[in-house]
Amino acid sequence: MRILILALTVAFSASHAAADISWQADRMAPGSIMVMEDSQGRLTHVKRGTEAGQHVFDLFDGEGRAARYVGSYTVNGRGDVTSTVAADGAVTRFTPHRCSRTPGKCQFTITHADGFVEPRTRVTRPTASGLAWQEYGLDGLIAEGALELDRIGAAKKGWKKDRRGKGKTRTRRVMIALR
Repeated sequence: MRILILALTVAFSASHAAADISWQADRMAPGSIMVMEDSQGRLTHVKRGTEAGQHVFDLFDGEGRAARYVGSYTVNGRGDVTSTVAADGAVTRFTPHRCSRTPGKCQFTITHADGFVEPRTRVTRPTASGLAWQEYGLDGLIAEGALELDRIGAAKKGWKKDRRGKGKTRTRRVMIALR
């Protein structure tokens, strides 16, 4: 009986741990760096800090001194994007958030910089190594993909494809430097 209880405890603990798809951005101190690469090149994410309980990251095209600032984004405590700011200052808001780290069916709206409001639904499910997702708009499936996550929920590698199944993009993390 003890072995059965121990086995059930381990099984439930393992499934709970595997189900946590949050990105623990609070474990990245200001100045922490994450570099992601895809067929278009490398993007460097640098944690700027926190503002009003949100984690703020600056985004650069490339890496090192030659990298060009392309904008910033904020994430909540689970790692769901709440807003993006383009290099020219254009703000896009996600209400209540982008739903990228929320398991199950999650509905949100995108308020684009020009004021256009767009409803979206994202279905995200935990997998053995991270998460898989599908995103829907008014016309049905918009995109789908999957991410492999590390111990703090940061992306290690993944893929995304558009609604037509074309334009599949693969990404991989080149480096992470936590402060």
